[in-house]
Amino acid sequence: MNYLIYPIKIMNITQTYENDFSHSRHTVGTPKDYPIDDNCGESGANGYFYCPCDEVVVKKIYGVGTSSTNVLWLESTTKVIAPTFNDYVTIMVGHIEDSELKKLSVGQKFKRKEAIAIEGRDGYATGEHFHIVVGKGKFAGSGWVKNTNDIWVINTTGGSVKPEDAFFIDNTFTTIKNSAGLNFLDLYIPDIEDEEEYYYTTANSLNIRLGPGTNYNAINTLPKNSRIKVIEFVNNWARISDKEYVAGNFVTKTIPNNYYETKHTTAQFLNVRSKPAGTILKVKAPLPKGTTVAIMEEKNGWIKIDTNRWIYADYVN
Repeated sequence: MNYLIYPIKIMNITQTYENDFSHSRHTVGTPKDYPIDDNCGESGANGYFYCPCDEVVVKKIYGVGTSSTNVLWLESTTKVIAPTFNDYVTIMVGHIEDSELKKLSVGQKFKRKEAIAIEGRDGYATGEHFHIVVGKGKFAGSGWVKNTNDIWVINTTGGSVKPEDAFFIDNTFTTIKNSAGLNFLDLYIPDIEDEEEYYYTTANSLNIRLGPGTNYNAINTLPKNSRIKVIEFVNNWARISDKEYVAGNFVTKTIPNNYYETKHTTAQFLNVRSKPAGTILKVKAPLPKGTTVAIMEEKNGWIKIDTNRWIYADYVN
């Protein structure tokens, strides 16, 4: 699985996107991005920036031989799995010295955990570090654009992303010395056999039936991109629990950019409403105990399970 991991071996974030000085101007303008500085654990040029996914390609190198701050753009060659998205990723890295960037060339590729460049202080930085900005999607335009504060921010097809929403922490690779208050998720790699059992719905509203055929009653619906665990296929019907089936033509192994987790009802019979605390619906309701439901949205103790369909959150597990 192409997980996106933090690209430095010793995390020591010295400035986040919320700090005063230069970075805060990035987050209040339009468009915005979320830069961090990391000096790789200690002063001096001691740390490398490593390839954080299966493969990246050098998209652009800027500033070599000039007084401008050097900047390097890297783009994943395939979609990555991040804490909040599944898409290509583009990373902008600043302050790398001329001598390091001269070793690189546009189109050059690096594999996971391969060292790319050592930290620097190019551009009048006060000490050696990496200035890191993350964007969802592919490199766009010139790679950056000025915001309304006259600050250059990253330009990608999917917009900027906070670093803690982009990188997992691989504890076998990165040691956290200082996260500067940012909350990163540890990388958890599920058992391969378990992961192979998961599928994703492709119909806009997919019926859950009490048997493998359209002659069985439909007890609920799942929205498109619901994540379900398939126990087995029976005559092209996917069994997702002891008594629940969905049509096999409308499930896929392809992971969508965003998907809904599924859980199960715990009440003997659970009312479905048109909105939080709204009208009780009669069609495909009430839901019997153990019914699979998608978690589309949670609001004031209620869960949205499909278009205009809500249930009480206390009866879902």
